Amino acid sequence: MGRQRAHRRSQERCPHDGTPRPYSPRYPRALCGECAARATDLAGRPVRMGNTHLSGGFQAVHADDGSPCPQVTDDGRVLIDGIEYRADEARFGGIVIQPDP
Repeated sequence: MGRQRAHRRSQERCPHDGTPRPYSPRYPRALCGECAARATDLAGRPVRMGNTHLSGGFQAVHADDGSPCPQVTDDGRVLIDGIEYRADEARFGGIVIQPDP
């Protein structure tokens, strides 16, 4: 009898709205892109997040005027539809938003 390999799911669901999204072994609890696009700071201003350099770094700016958003840049806390999540740089670039552990 041969050993059966565990089959990983090719899709997961966004923990915020249940939308199917590709499976990520490193970030299995990551929000989908549609939810991430609705991120605001804790005061409710929409934010855009990105890497500061090709080698990484995390920065947030207010989406309405491009001004720096120190609150999100410093602590990563964002709101999606009024629910708090944590944003940070992903290991190999990009941004990931997840529920706090």
